[in-house]
Amino acid sequence: MDIRIKEKPEEFYVKEIKKLDLKEKGQYAYFLLKKKDMTTLDAVRHISHRFGIPLKNIGFAGLKDKKAVTEQYISVKDLNEEKIRKMDGYRTENLELKFLGFSDKGLELGEIEGNYFEVVVRGVTKYHRRVFPRMKELVENYGCENYFGEQRFGSVKHAEEFIVKYLLRHEYEEAMKEYLTSLGDKRLKRLLRKAWRDWDRFLSLMPKGAKPELEVVKALRRGESFKNAFMVLPKNIRLMFVFAYQSYLWNRYLYTFVVRYLKYCKTPFLKWELAFFNDMSEVIWEEIKDLEIPYLGVEYKPRNKKAEIVMKEVLQDEGITPKMLMAERIGIKLFSDGVRKAFFKPQGLKVIEERKNSLKLSFTLPPGSYATILLRKLFCSDVKS
Repeated sequence: MDIRIKEKPEEFYVKEIKKLDLKEKGQYAYFLLKKKDMTTLDAVRHISHRFGIPLKNIGFAGLKDKKAVTEQYISVKDLNEEKIRKMDGYRTENLELKFLGFSDKGLELGEIEGNYFEVVVRGVTKYHRRVFPRMKELVENYGCENYFGEQRFGSVKHAEEFIVKYLLRHEYEEAMKEYLTSLGDKRLKRLLRKAWRDWDRFLSLMPKGAKPELEVVKALRRGESFKNAFMVLPKNIRLMFVFAYQSYLWNRYLYTFVVRYLKYCKTPFLKWELAFFNDMSEVIWEEIKDLEIPYLGVEYKPRNKKAEIVMKEVLQDEGITPKMLMAERIGIKLFSDGVRKAFFKPQGLKVIEERKNSLKLSFTLPPGSYATILLRKLFCSDVKS
Protein backbone atom coordinates (compact mmCIF):
# COMPACT_ATOMS: atom_id res chain seq x y z
CA MET A 1 0.00 0.00 0.00
CA ASP A 2 2.20 2.80 -1.30
CA ILE A 3 1.59 6.48 -0.74
CA ARG A 4 2.15 8.88 -3.65
CA ILE A 5 3.76 12.30 -3.81
CA LYS A 6 4.68 14.82 -6.54
CA GLU A 7 1.66 14.09 -8.76
CA LYS A 8 2.03 17.78 -9.69
CA PRO A 9 5.12 19.94 -9.00
CA GLU A 10 2.93 22.30 -6.91
CA GLU A 11 2.24 19.43 -4.49
CA PHE A 12 5.87 19.32 -3.33
CA TYR A 13 7.13 22.73 -2.13
CA VAL A 14 10.60 23.26 -0.65
CA LYS A 15 12.08 26.49 0.72
CA GLU A 16 15.67 26.79 1.80
CA ILE A 17 16.23 28.24 5.28
CA LYS A 18 19.33 30.39 5.63
CA LYS A 19 20.15 33.55 7.56
CA LEU A 20 21.57 36.02 5.06
CA ASP A 21 23.78 38.89 6.17
CA LEU A 22 23.53 41.09 3.09
CA LYS A 23 24.72 44.64 2.45
CA GLU A 24 24.63 47.32 -0.23
CA LYS A 25 28.03 46.51 -1.76
CA GLY A 26 30.09 43.34 -2.12
CA GLN A 27 31.81 40.96 -4.55
CA TYR A 28 28.85 38.55 -4.61
CA ALA A 29 25.29 39.39 -5.67
CA TYR A 30 22.61 37.25 -3.99
CA PHE A 31 19.36 36.20 -5.67
CA LEU A 32 16.33 34.18 -4.65
CA LEU A 33 15.86 31.46 -7.29
CA LYS A 34 12.35 30.06 -7.55
CA LYS A 35 12.03 27.10 -9.90
CA LYS A 36 9.43 24.54 -10.97
CA ASP A 37 9.87 21.15 -12.68
CA MET A 38 13.60 21.79 -13.14
CA THR A 39 16.77 20.61 -11.39
CA THR A 40 19.00 23.11 -9.60
CA LEU A 41 21.84 22.31 -12.02
CA ASP A 42 19.63 22.90 -15.07
CA ALA A 43 18.45 26.22 -13.58
CA VAL A 44 22.03 27.32 -12.92
CA ARG A 45 23.10 26.27 -16.44
CA HIS A 46 20.20 28.28 -17.90
CA ILE A 47 21.20 31.40 -15.92
CA SER A 48 24.85 30.94 -16.94
CA HIS A 49 23.95 30.64 -20.64
CA ARG A 50 21.26 33.37 -20.66
CA PHE A 51 23.39 36.03 -18.94
CA GLY A 52 26.88 34.97 -20.07
CA ILE A 53 28.11 34.13 -16.56
CA PRO A 54 30.83 31.47 -16.07
CA LEU A 55 29.31 28.46 -14.28
CA LYS A 56 32.08 28.56 -11.66
CA ASN A 57 30.90 32.06 -10.61
CA ILE A 58 27.46 30.81 -9.52
CA GLY A 59 27.23 29.36 -6.01
CA PHE A 60 24.39 27.48 -4.31
CA ALA A 61 24.00 25.63 -1.02
CA GLY A 62 22.13 22.52 -2.13
CA LEU A 63 20.41 20.61 -4.92
CA LYS A 64 16.63 20.85 -4.80
CA ASP A 65 14.09 18.36 -6.20
CA LYS A 66 13.16 18.56 -9.88
CA LYS A 67 9.45 17.64 -9.74
CA ALA A 68 8.63 20.36 -7.22
CA VAL A 69 8.29 24.09 -6.65
CA THR A 70 11.44 25.17 -4.82
CA GLU A 71 12.98 28.37 -3.49
CA GLN A 72 16.70 28.65 -2.82
CA TYR A 73 19.48 31.23 -2.79
CA ILE A 74 22.25 31.61 -5.34
CA SER A 75 25.30 33.87 -5.25
CA VAL A 76 26.92 35.29 -8.39
CA LYS A 77 30.48 36.63 -8.38
CA ASP A 78 31.57 39.91 -10.02
CA LEU A 79 28.32 41.15 -11.57
CA ASN A 80 28.00 44.70 -12.92
CA GLU A 81 24.92 46.83 -12.18
CA GLU A 82 23.47 46.45 -15.66
CA LYS A 83 23.52 42.65 -15.44
CA ILE A 84 21.96 42.73 -11.96
CA ARG A 85 19.12 44.90 -13.34
CA LYS A 86 18.54 42.41 -16.18
CA MET A 87 18.54 39.44 -13.81
CA ASP A 88 16.30 41.00 -11.15
CA GLY A 89 12.73 39.95 -11.93
CA TYR A 90 13.81 37.68 -14.82
CA ARG A 91 11.34 34.87 -15.32
CA THR A 92 10.57 31.96 -17.64
CA GLU A 93 7.91 29.27 -17.42
CA ASN A 94 10.16 27.29 -15.05
CA LEU A 95 12.18 29.81 -13.07
CA GLU A 96 12.32 33.33 -11.70
CA LEU A 97 15.00 35.45 -10.04
CA LYS A 98 14.82 38.18 -7.42
CA PHE A 99 17.85 40.28 -6.44
CA LEU A 100 18.37 40.45 -2.66
CA GLY A 101 21.67 42.26 -1.98
CA PHE A 102 25.43 41.77 -1.73
CA SER A 103 27.95 39.85 0.37
CA ASP A 104 31.73 39.47 0.52
CA LYS A 105 31.34 35.70 0.55
CA GLY A 106 29.73 33.34 -1.97
CA LEU A 107 27.42 30.43 -1.18
CA GLU A 108 28.92 26.98 -0.75
CA LEU A 109 27.33 23.53 -0.65
CA GLY A 110 25.84 22.61 2.72
CA GLU A 111 25.67 26.15 4.09
CA ILE A 112 22.02 26.19 5.17
CA GLU A 113 20.09 25.80 8.43
CA GLY A 114 17.49 23.47 6.89
CA ASN A 115 14.62 23.14 4.45
CA TYR A 116 10.90 23.88 4.91
CA PHE A 117 8.47 21.53 3.12
CA GLU A 118 4.78 21.47 2.20
CA VAL A 119 3.86 18.08 0.72
CA VAL A 120 0.58 16.61 -0.52
CA VAL A 121 0.47 12.86 0.23
CA ARG A 122 -1.98 10.89 -1.94
CA GLY A 123 -3.22 7.30 -1.79
CA VAL A 124 -3.89 7.54 1.96
CA THR A 125 -5.87 4.44 3.04
CA LYS A 126 -7.51 3.29 6.30
CA TYR A 127 -4.25 1.52 7.15
CA HIS A 128 -2.26 4.75 6.74
CA ARG A 129 -4.78 6.71 8.85
CA ARG A 130 -4.44 4.12 11.60
CA VAL A 131 -0.62 4.15 11.53
CA PHE A 132 -0.02 7.89 11.02
CA PRO A 133 -1.08 9.35 14.44
CA ARG A 134 1.09 6.88 16.36
CA MET A 135 4.13 7.37 14.09
CA LYS A 136 3.70 11.16 14.12
CA GLU A 137 3.79 11.09 17.93
CA LEU A 138 6.93 8.90 17.90
CA VAL A 139 8.65 11.22 15.40
CA GLU A 140 7.76 14.34 17.42
CA ASN A 141 8.90 12.83 20.73
CA TYR A 142 11.98 10.97 19.52
CA GLY A 143 12.80 11.37 15.84
CA CYS A 144 13.26 9.56 12.55
CA GLU A 145 16.02 7.36 11.16
CA ASN A 146 18.37 9.50 9.08
CA TYR A 147 18.67 7.20 6.05
CA PHE A 148 19.99 8.56 2.76
CA GLY A 149 17.15 9.09 0.26
CA GLU A 150 16.73 8.15 -3.41
CA GLN A 151 18.52 11.27 -4.72
CA ARG A 152 21.78 10.03 -3.21
CA PHE A 153 21.80 7.05 -5.57
CA GLY A 154 21.48 8.95 -8.89
CA SER A 155 21.22 6.88 -12.07
CA VAL A 156 23.09 4.00 -10.38
CA LYS A 157 19.86 3.10 -8.58
CA HIS A 158 18.83 1.35 -11.81
CA ALA A 159 22.09 -0.66 -11.99
CA GLU A 160 22.35 -4.33 -11.03
CA GLU A 161 25.61 -3.80 -9.13
CA PHE A 162 27.41 -0.79 -7.65
CA ILE A 163 30.05 0.64 -10.01
CA VAL A 164 32.54 0.88 -7.11
CA LYS A 165 32.49 -2.92 -6.67
CA TYR A 166 33.59 -3.45 -10.29
CA LEU A 167 36.25 -0.75 -9.94
CA LEU A 168 37.63 -2.43 -6.81
CA ARG A 169 38.17 -5.58 -8.90
CA HIS A 170 39.72 -3.57 -11.81
CA GLU A 171 36.78 -4.69 -14.00
CA TYR A 172 36.61 -1.47 -16.02
CA GLU A 173 34.57 -2.79 -18.94
CA GLU A 174 31.95 -4.31 -16.61
CA ALA A 175 31.84 -1.05 -14.61
CA MET A 176 31.36 1.00 -17.78
CA LYS A 177 28.74 -1.41 -19.16
CA GLU A 178 26.78 -1.28 -15.89
CA TYR A 179 26.85 2.52 -15.86
CA LEU A 180 26.09 3.29 -19.51
CA THR A 181 23.30 0.72 -19.83
CA SER A 182 21.54 1.99 -16.68
CA LEU A 183 20.70 5.45 -18.05
CA GLY A 184 17.15 4.58 -19.12
CA ASP A 185 14.27 2.18 -18.53
CA LYS A 186 14.39 -1.64 -18.72
CA ARG A 187 13.63 -1.74 -22.45
CA LEU A 188 16.42 0.72 -23.27
CA LYS A 189 18.81 -1.19 -20.98
CA ARG A 190 18.12 -4.38 -22.95
CA LEU A 191 18.76 -2.62 -26.29
CA LEU A 192 21.95 -0.95 -25.03
CA ARG A 193 23.32 -4.25 -23.70
CA LYS A 194 22.63 -5.88 -27.07
CA ALA A 195 24.49 -3.06 -28.87
CA TRP A 196 27.51 -3.16 -26.52
CA ARG A 197 30.80 -2.54 -28.40
CA ASP A 198 28.89 -1.57 -31.58
CA TRP A 199 29.53 2.09 -30.68
CA ASP A 200 27.71 3.68 -33.63
CA ARG A 201 24.54 1.73 -32.81
CA PHE A 202 25.06 2.36 -29.09
CA LEU A 203 25.34 6.13 -29.65
CA SER A 204 22.13 6.18 -31.71
CA LEU A 205 20.22 4.51 -28.83
CA MET A 206 21.52 6.66 -25.97
CA PRO A 207 19.37 9.40 -24.35
CA LYS A 208 20.30 12.68 -26.06
CA GLY A 209 20.41 14.53 -22.73
CA ALA A 210 23.23 12.30 -21.43
CA LYS A 211 25.94 14.64 -22.78
CA PRO A 212 28.95 13.52 -20.65
CA GLU A 213 28.08 9.87 -21.32
CA LEU A 214 27.82 10.50 -25.07
CA GLU A 215 31.39 11.87 -24.94
CA VAL A 216 32.53 8.69 -23.15
CA VAL A 217 31.08 6.48 -25.90
CA LYS A 218 32.74 8.65 -28.56
CA ALA A 219 36.06 8.12 -26.73
CA LEU A 220 35.46 4.35 -26.77
CA ARG A 221 34.67 4.54 -30.49
CA ARG A 222 38.04 6.27 -31.00
CA GLY A 223 39.71 3.28 -29.34
CA GLU A 224 40.24 4.57 -25.78
CA SER A 225 40.49 1.90 -23.09
CA PHE A 226 37.51 1.52 -20.72
CA LYS A 227 39.72 2.69 -17.85
CA ASN A 228 40.77 5.88 -19.66
CA ALA A 229 37.24 6.53 -20.95
CA PHE A 230 36.05 6.90 -17.33
CA MET A 231 38.29 9.99 -17.09
CA VAL A 232 36.13 11.70 -19.75
CA LEU A 233 33.33 11.88 -17.16
CA PRO A 234 33.38 15.04 -15.00
CA LYS A 235 34.73 14.39 -11.51
CA ASN A 236 31.35 15.11 -9.86
CA ILE A 237 29.79 12.21 -11.81
CA ARG A 238 32.66 9.87 -10.89
CA LEU A 239 32.20 10.88 -7.25
CA MET A 240 28.51 9.89 -7.53
CA PHE A 241 29.67 6.27 -7.78
CA VAL A 242 31.38 6.71 -4.40
CA PHE A 243 28.44 8.52 -2.77
CA ALA A 244 25.97 5.87 -3.97
CA TYR A 245 27.87 2.91 -2.56
CA GLN A 246 28.80 4.63 0.72
CA SER A 247 25.18 5.72 1.18
CA TYR A 248 24.08 2.12 0.65
CA LEU A 249 26.62 0.87 3.22
CA TRP A 250 25.58 3.49 5.77
CA ASN A 251 21.87 2.75 5.24
CA ARG A 252 22.68 -0.93 5.77
CA TYR A 253 24.45 -0.20 9.09
CA LEU A 254 21.43 1.71 10.40
CA TYR A 255 18.92 -0.82 9.04
CA THR A 256 20.78 -3.68 10.77
CA PHE A 257 21.02 -1.68 14.01
CA VAL A 258 17.25 -0.96 14.05
CA VAL A 259 16.24 -4.54 13.17
CA ARG A 260 18.55 -6.04 15.78
CA TYR A 261 18.01 -3.72 18.73
CA LEU A 262 14.60 -2.00 18.34
CA LYS A 263 10.94 -2.79 17.61
CA TYR A 264 10.32 -1.80 14.00
CA CYS A 265 8.24 -1.72 10.81
CA LYS A 266 9.81 -2.23 7.37
CA THR A 267 9.18 -0.41 4.09
CA PRO A 268 10.50 -1.09 0.57
CA PHE A 269 13.21 1.28 -0.68
CA LEU A 270 14.52 1.00 -4.26
CA LYS A 271 15.82 -2.61 -4.43
CA TRP A 272 16.21 -2.91 -0.66
CA GLU A 273 14.32 -2.27 2.57
CA LEU A 274 14.41 0.30 5.35
CA ALA A 275 13.43 -0.34 8.97
CA PHE A 276 11.94 2.28 11.32
CA PHE A 277 11.36 1.96 15.05
CA ASN A 278 7.62 1.88 15.79
CA ASP A 279 7.93 1.79 19.58
CA MET A 280 10.37 3.48 21.95
CA SER A 281 11.10 3.76 25.67
CA GLU A 282 12.83 6.66 27.43
CA VAL A 283 15.57 4.30 28.66
CA ILE A 284 16.48 3.05 25.17
CA TRP A 285 16.17 6.53 23.62
CA GLU A 286 18.56 7.96 26.21
CA GLU A 287 21.12 5.40 25.05
CA ILE A 288 20.77 6.01 21.28
CA LYS A 289 19.47 9.58 20.80
CA ASP A 290 22.94 11.04 20.04
CA LEU A 291 24.12 8.02 18.06
CA GLU A 292 26.47 8.88 15.19
CA ILE A 293 27.52 6.22 12.72
CA PRO A 294 30.76 6.62 10.70
CA TYR A 295 30.82 5.82 6.99
CA LEU A 296 33.78 3.46 7.39
CA GLY A 297 35.13 3.59 10.94
CA VAL A 298 38.74 4.22 9.84
CA GLU A 299 39.36 7.87 10.81
CA TYR A 300 36.18 8.07 12.88
CA LYS A 301 35.61 5.20 15.29
CA PRO A 302 32.04 4.38 16.38
CA ARG A 303 31.49 5.36 20.01
CA ASN A 304 28.60 2.91 20.39
CA LYS A 305 29.63 -0.75 20.79
CA LYS A 306 26.46 -2.07 19.11
CA ALA A 307 27.04 0.20 16.09
CA GLU A 308 30.66 -0.99 15.90
CA ILE A 309 29.57 -4.66 15.81
CA VAL A 310 26.98 -3.92 13.09
CA MET A 311 29.50 -1.99 10.94
CA LYS A 312 32.08 -4.78 11.08
CA GLU A 313 29.46 -7.37 10.10
CA VAL A 314 28.16 -5.32 7.14
CA LEU A 315 31.65 -4.56 5.77
CA GLN A 316 32.61 -8.22 6.15
CA ASP A 317 29.42 -9.34 4.39
CA GLU A 318 30.15 -6.90 1.54
CA GLY A 319 33.68 -8.31 1.24
CA ILE A 320 35.29 -4.94 2.04
CA THR A 321 38.77 -5.32 3.59
CA PRO A 322 40.79 -2.55 5.35
CA LYS A 323 43.16 -2.50 2.33
CA MET A 324 40.25 -1.83 -0.06
CA LEU A 325 39.26 1.25 1.94
CA MET A 326 42.45 2.93 0.70
CA ALA A 327 41.79 2.11 -2.97
CA GLU A 328 42.04 4.74 -5.72
CA ARG A 329 40.65 4.21 -9.21
CA ILE A 330 39.67 6.46 -12.16
CA GLY A 331 41.26 9.50 -10.47
CA ILE A 332 39.26 9.32 -7.22
CA LYS A 333 39.42 7.65 -3.82
CA LEU A 334 36.73 4.97 -3.73
CA PHE A 335 36.01 5.52 -0.04
CA SER A 336 36.12 8.51 2.31
CA ASP A 337 35.32 8.53 6.01
CA GLY A 338 33.00 10.80 7.97
CA VAL A 339 30.13 10.56 10.46
CA ARG A 340 26.37 11.01 10.19
CA LYS A 341 23.72 11.32 12.88
CA ALA A 342 21.59 8.18 13.05
CA PHE A 343 18.38 10.10 13.87
CA PHE A 344 16.91 13.52 13.11
CA LYS A 345 13.91 15.35 14.50
CA PRO A 346 11.71 17.39 12.15
CA GLN A 347 10.39 20.71 13.43
CA GLY A 348 6.79 21.93 13.16
CA LEU A 349 5.29 18.71 11.78
CA LYS A 350 1.64 19.56 11.01
CA VAL A 351 -1.31 18.36 8.96
CA ILE A 352 -2.40 21.54 7.18
CA GLU A 353 -5.11 20.03 4.97
CA GLU A 354 -7.06 16.77 5.09
CA ARG A 355 -9.14 15.15 2.34
CA LYS A 356 -10.66 11.72 1.80
CA ASN A 357 -7.58 10.06 0.28
CA SER A 358 -4.90 12.68 0.88
CA LEU A 359 -3.12 14.72 3.54
CA LYS A 360 -1.09 17.91 3.15
CA LEU A 361 1.81 18.07 5.61
CA SER A 362 4.29 20.80 6.51
CA PHE A 363 7.61 20.36 8.35
CA THR A 364 11.19 21.59 8.52
CA LEU A 365 14.16 19.24 8.17
CA PRO A 366 17.84 19.73 9.04
CA PRO A 367 20.34 19.84 6.13
CA GLY A 368 21.08 16.41 4.65
CA SER A 369 17.84 14.78 5.83
CA TYR A 370 15.24 13.57 3.33
CA ALA A 371 11.48 14.25 3.21
CA THR A 372 10.82 10.92 1.45
CA ILE A 373 12.47 9.07 4.36
CA LEU A 374 10.31 10.91 6.92
CA LEU A 375 7.17 10.09 4.88
CA ARG A 376 8.08 6.40 4.75
CA LYS A 377 8.31 6.37 8.53
CA LEU A 378 5.13 8.37 9.15
CA PHE A 379 3.03 5.99 7.02
CA CYS A 380 5.10 2.76 7.40
CA SER A 381 4.83 2.58 3.64
CA ASP A 382 6.81 2.95 0.42
CA VAL A 383 6.68 6.32 -1.36
CA LYS A 384 6.11 6.55 -5.12
CA SER A 385 6.77 9.77 -7.01
